[in-house]
Amino acid sequence: MTPRVSVVATVYNGEPYFDRAAPSILSQTYEDFEFILVDDGSTDRTLPLLQELARQDPRVRVFAPGRMGAAKAYNYGVEQARGEYVARQDFDDRSYPDRLRLQVALLDARPEIGIVGGAYLLVDERRGERYVRMPPTDHAAVLAAMARYVPIAHTVATFRRQAWEQAGGYPLVENLIDLRFYLRVAKLGWHFANVPEVVGEHYVHDTSWFHRRHRYVERQRDLARVQAQSVRELGLPRWMYLYSLARHLYAYVPPALKRVLRRGAGGSQERDQ
Repeated sequence: MTPRVSVVATVYNGEPYFDRAAPSILSQTYEDFEFILVDDGSTDRTLPLLQELARQDPRVRVFAPGRMGAAKAYNYGVEQARGEYVARQDFDDRSYPDRLRLQVALLDARPEIGIVGGAYLLVDERRGERYVRMPPTDHAAVLAAMARYVPIAHTVATFRRQAWEQAGGYPLVENLIDLRFYLRVAKLGWHFANVPEVVGEHYVHDTSWFHRRHRYVERQRDLARVQAQSVRELGLPRWMYLYSLARHLYAYVPPALKRVLRRGAGGSQERDQ
């Protein structure tokens, strides 16, 4: 029987994180899903551990295409998906038990929605911060937020496979793959939403491949460019280009002031945890 949802996770050397994504997905209250795990050329024991997981649970499907890199691995994983909806999951993060149930209910009720996320607990181990990020829930506010930050956390994003296909898949870039994908989908006319409930945990740590690969200042500069692109291509008010200009300066702000700016001028809705 074809599953309604395909949960897709890619992993590179994820041996230390087998207590996070996998058990959190396999304990979802929504049960009509498959769990696709793409080993992206790991050099540790990740692949045999994934294969053992597949032997224990028939919902798990493991693929090992070799080293592809993030964007190609994302697309490869979605290509294997059989579900109408595709739920993204970072291997070093967690989803809460009701995540899929809440997101599927929203997608079923609102066919105009192409991508849905949700509130999530952010654990920033680099800055010693732990807080709940509450992104906007309605379409117009999500689009406007694209001029300021990434309004749907990729690790808790669930989208219609149809929207992914129409967008030509994930763009083959090294940075901000998620935001650039969202921009593609938005330009096609699909709507966006976030469920207000906290649906998972996202960890930011220096040991992750992504944060070793991309220096912080470079990422902020790239984000500024995509912010400006969002203003231009989504027809947002021109004054929002100010957010892109401010992003260049934000990279150099002392860490103690970043939260003040993020919650003030940046408009990020958060609560301490």
